[in-house]
Amino acid sequence: MTPSSPGWSNSADSTERVFRRGARAATVSRVWDEGTSAMVAPAVRASDRDGYVPALDGIRAIAVLAVYLLHLAGAYFPGGAVGVDLFFVLSAFLITGLLMAEFERTGRVRFGDFYLRRAFRLLPALLLWLVLASFTAVMAGEGEKVAWSAAGALFYFNDFQQAWTDRVAAAFNQSWSLSVEEQFYFVWPPLLVLVLLRRSLRVQRWFLHVSVIVAVAVAFTPQNYFLPTGHLLPLVIGCWAADQHAHGRTSWIAAVTRQPWIGAVALTVFAVATLVVYRPLGDVMFVTVAFATAALILNITGDRANLVSRALGSAVPRWVGARSYGIYLYGLTLMHLVPLLIVGIELRFAAPIDIALTILVVALSYRFVESPVRRWGRQWLRDRVQAKPSSAVQLGSS
Repeated sequence: MTPSSPGWSNSADSTERVFRRGARAATVSRVWDEGTSAMVAPAVRASDRDGYVPALDGIRAIAVLAVYLLHLAGAYFPGGAVGVDLFFVLSAFLITGLLMAEFERTGRVRFGDFYLRRAFRLLPALLLWLVLASFTAVMAGEGEKVAWSAAGALFYFNDFQQAWTDRVAAAFNQSWSLSVEEQFYFVWPPLLVLVLLRRSLRVQRWFLHVSVIVAVAVAFTPQNYFLPTGHLLPLVIGCWAADQHAHGRTSWIAAVTRQPWIGAVALTVFAVATLVVYRPLGDVMFVTVAFATAALILNITGDRANLVSRALGSAVPRWVGARSYGIYLYGLTLMHLVPLLIVGIELRFAAPIDIALTILVVALSYRFVESPVRRWGRQWLRDRVQAKPSSAVQLGSS
């Protein structure tokens, strides 16, 4: 499964949620997609005292850097599109965990609040980026494509436009993966709640097992890279991993994922997939990356810290991971803009400028736009819930 024009996907909100299943506690902190960046591990040793798992931000950093390097220097990082699927796995894991936690804690899922949290996390940077991307498209002589490109990015249908039309300007190329992700989250949360409402863990688990098998089969059929079916496996296996984490791991999965070498193997898989593209084995590598990501997530959210989890949770990966949404949006478009502003600039000079501009714009956006809006949104939702219960799907009486 090889992209013709790779992009990226993603989102989150600094919401912290605590849930319990029996005596087992877990906390979800800051998810990129909806607005959370990491999820609780059963043991404190792999996480901070508040339950935040820094290493999950490290996975997000690997994912966005792979995509960034592909666009910056594709000749050296031809498989960088693998970062898209790393993020899809992590995103599905975190969002599914949030939904399961809310249902187990309250017996309901407030869909209105769920989608509002995503909006507070995603829209501030997205709206700013639309201005930058539109300006870049006009500078590149693609002004006639701006209206459709912007509408597709804002309303999440650019994956279909990029798959079947030529209406998306190059400055908007990465928006296809945002569309794939959001379309999945319009379908998956209601479906997940319907499964949970069956009150049968066995039914839920078999549903996810079968879904993974079907998604693997789909991965070996011809797919359009830009459509949701082209990335079904990473999303499904992320949901499957969330169930394993929340409801107890199958014995053989627990035995494998607790091994200290799992992290090193997974990182090796990511490195090979990023640096080497061998088209005859493209589907095999796609499946391998999805499973390796799930294994790494289950390993670092397990009950013991290791060298890989500590490295991924160190300061620099955490900084990059927390701002990966902005890096994905602004960074890839700035690569188009710099050569338009400095005509004839060589890559060896453009690359440092691209990197410096990306760091500056992302840092400013995160500090002065994204974080304040996200904090305000969380407070507004808390006040709203206290004042008036929001719509929810509920089992039994509340």
